[in-house]
Amino acid sequence: MLHIAVESDASLTAEDEVGAQCEEGTEQPPQHDKHPDVDGGWAFVVLAAMFASFFINSGLLSTAGLYYVQLLEYFGRDRAYTSWVGSLMNSFFMLTGPLSSHCLHMCGTQTSMRIGSIIMTVGLYISAYTPSLELMFFTFGIVVACGMNFVYTGQISALNLYFHKYQYIATSLSMVGVGMGVFLVNMWTEYNIKKYGWRMSLIWNAGLGLQLYVFGSLIYPLHWPQGAGIERGPLVSPHTSSTPHSLSTGNISFVGGREVSVSTLKMAPEASCASIFTSVPDTLLESTWNAFKDICFWLISTAFFFAMLSTTSIFIIYKDFIISRGFGEQYTIMLIGFGVGDVAGRLTMGIAHSSKFFNPVWSYCVSLFLTGVVLMCHVFIKSLPSMHIFGTLFGMTYGAQNVLVAIAPLKLFGKDRLVVVFGYLLVWGGIGALIGAPIAGTIVDKTGGYGGVLGMSLGCHIVAASLMMLCALIDGKSRQQL
Repeated sequence: MLHIAVESDASLTAEDEVGAQCEEGTEQPPQHDKHPDVDGGWAFVVLAAMFASFFINSGLLSTAGLYYVQLLEYFGRDRAYTSWVGSLMNSFFMLTGPLSSHCLHMCGTQTSMRIGSIIMTVGLYISAYTPSLELMFFTFGIVVACGMNFVYTGQISALNLYFHKYQYIATSLSMVGVGMGVFLVNMWTEYNIKKYGWRMSLIWNAGLGLQLYVFGSLIYPLHWPQGAGIERGPLVSPHTSSTPHSLSTGNISFVGGREVSVSTLKMAPEASCASIFTSVPDTLLESTWNAFKDICFWLISTAFFFAMLSTTSIFIIYKDFIISRGFGEQYTIMLIGFGVGDVAGRLTMGIAHSSKFFNPVWSYCVSLFLTGVVLMCHVFIKSLPSMHIFGTLFGMTYGAQNVLVAIAPLKLFGKDRLVVVFGYLLVWGGIGALIGAPIAGTIVDKTGGYGGVLGMSLGCHIVAASLMMLCALIDGKSRQQL
């Protein structure tokens, strides 16, 4: 029977391979053994929790467009200036990637998600009482986004460490919550705005964000059950030395019930016992340096920069664009089609990439190109059916793109460096998100139309797709040389 250690606030997720205790005389389990709660058991509870977390976290992030319209009317500033609220939220959601990655290394997934939930809730609650747009930039655009990033990084880490064989499927299934959250949380928020006003709706959303504390708390430390004839210690990574009181996941290790970094573990006396594995994980600094030396890291980072510059600028002005087409009252209904398309795109990509036939790097390249084409086709929206068709297609390509950006780095850099690479990848995306919405707002203010913004989105996605094509070619050539 599984023993779940809850006496410590230290959180732990687990990879799929295991080590053994180093106590003298203790029998070591075979290297191929796998914890019963990796790819099964408690992992399915984690999967359900991450689905709910994606539902809430991504849903709240997508409400920036709704509040953008409200703030335009309430404060009476121009589009370019007001769009900084959504721009800052989308950018700091990603710019704080290294900070949240460091917190995850030091504190663990459970604690990281708890911290993120509290930060997000406080930011949303304070935003309901902000007297100026400038203060809203800080509370809603920065504080809330930082909390969201802590939660998001924890979600990716939990799925990465609790699933191995079914990781692609688990990622896509949990990210179905994103699509559902986009239209259901938006519907919830728009209803609250109409009934209570935009300020009170922020308080309702603060209560919703606090639920992420509960879901993050389900990422428990895992220990081996005591088997007959074999005394097994805590679950450890296949890349870290095992000790009687140590366990590790990726670059997070626990010694004597205390969570420490890998660099600390290497210097600890307890870490001196021989490991049944020969490789030792890089420290955070070494992992970062190794990533920076890889040309594929810069290619995928730059591609993500252009992708986020495009899509975040569209999301911020999306409702404003629909209103300009005369279908503002149908915006929430259109989001249902977007959400359904998003769910379909994520499920399709997850199921397809559970087989070895599809390469996620090439798939990400194709999805970027198709997203740009679909966005450009928005210029043809002149009727309700065309709005729903292109909204649904946008949801499908965008959903596929967001699943692939989570699994393409795994293909390129492996599980051990995923958290580090993903953190810095988010920084580049954050920079793109930071400048995307103000550029889009300026184009609309200067031209009085949205064609320029849609053209910019197409160009950005074509550049991003070209960079990912080069990345896929380089990766394929390097694998052939091995």
